[in-house]
Amino acid sequence: MKQYERNLSRLTEYFQNGCKENCFQKLGLEVEHFVVKKDTKESVSYYGEHGVGALLERMKHCYSHFHYEGDQLLGLYNNEYSLTLEPAAQLEISINPRRCICEIRNIYHSFLKQWEPLLEEWGYELVTEGYQPVSRVRELKLIPKKRYEYMDAYFQKAGNTGINMMRGTASTQISVDYFSERDFVRKIRAAYILTPAIKFLTDCSPVFEGKRYQEHMARTMIWKHVDPKRCGVVPGLFDDDFGFEKYGKYLMELPLIFIPQKGEAVYVDDQTARGQWKDRDMMPEEIEHVLSMTFVDVRLKHYLEIRGADSMPFPYVMGYLALIKGIFYYEDALEQILNGEISEEDILQAEESLMKQGFEGEIYGEKADLYLKKVLATAREHLEGNEKSFLDVLEQLVEEKRSLTDYYEK
Repeated sequence: MKQYERNLSRLTEYFQNGCKENCFQKLGLEVEHFVVKKDTKESVSYYGEHGVGALLERMKHCYSHFHYEGDQLLGLYNNEYSLTLEPAAQLEISINPRRCICEIRNIYHSFLKQWEPLLEEWGYELVTEGYQPVSRVRELKLIPKKRYEYMDAYFQKAGNTGINMMRGTASTQISVDYFSERDFVRKIRAAYILTPAIKFLTDCSPVFEGKRYQEHMARTMIWKHVDPKRCGVVPGLFDDDFGFEKYGKYLMELPLIFIPQKGEAVYVDDQTARGQWKDRDMMPEEIEHVLSMTFVDVRLKHYLEIRGADSMPFPYVMGYLALIKGIFYYEDALEQILNGEISEEDILQAEESLMKQGFEGEIYGEKADLYLKKVLATAREHLEGNEKSFLDVLEQLVEEKRSLTDYYEK
């Protein structure tokens, strides 16, 4: 077997090992926050006596595990969640997968309760929006992490909004399990079909570079111009032969930017996985690096990561969790989303329509509000008990034809 086929086989085996057969489905949640000065809403740097790095050091005693790069503290971990930093010191909480949405809510609130006294003492707060509320990206320093230094350099030639993406944006990401290759294909297609609706429903980016953003979905606009090779829709998504191997082939041709080597990041620019490991097998750390270097809207690891939503106030995060659970936990709900002939071009057209026209736009030939009501109704129909009520805040937005951007303006 040629080396390329061997490494492609290792990728597909990795995906196969991610199948959660005979297990309860769980949801994982990641929410990114801007750490800002409470009085001015200016972003707080990682550096300095009262920087985000110092915040982590002050809170370190509350956590059982830590991550340093050199002598710089960049992450805190416990059994329920991890705290890491995005390029311009955005604080991300990653909550370990849970079956019950209420458990996720309780963990998030315990995190806030733990952190709020110190934030208050230092005159800071956590803001959940899709883009920096006040600070301009060229004013913001990267945290001391080689990965981000190399990405920052690469994106200056790959597109024209890499600096905005890295320093200016914050997102909400939800992960869902898959049980088989067939289940993966159905779920990634459904997630992509829903992505324009998700991006619009969670649009929480009222400001772009200190000014009111005049259209809709500023964060979506930014991602469209970061790097066409690694963003947007996975190529061949609706092909008959789409599956683990085809996703792996896409990854093998992706420019790596950098690779992990002896615990450090080494810049390799446009080198692909095919070229970088043409003479030997990819190691597990290298496979995981390759998986992390695509920023498509729905990303495959040992789970599916749905990446389209903005960071937003937590009641809306709960609504978004309920929406995803109500669709992806239930086979007949999934079937309703997949029912119809949707193409990659249809997904892109729906996004463009929503970005320009908002609620007057169309999603697959339907008015935006009607499509959103239908999707939310499908989720509500399948949820149990009090989890239905988490959808109320999203349904109210649609009923009033009001976005989260409007919420922040008020």
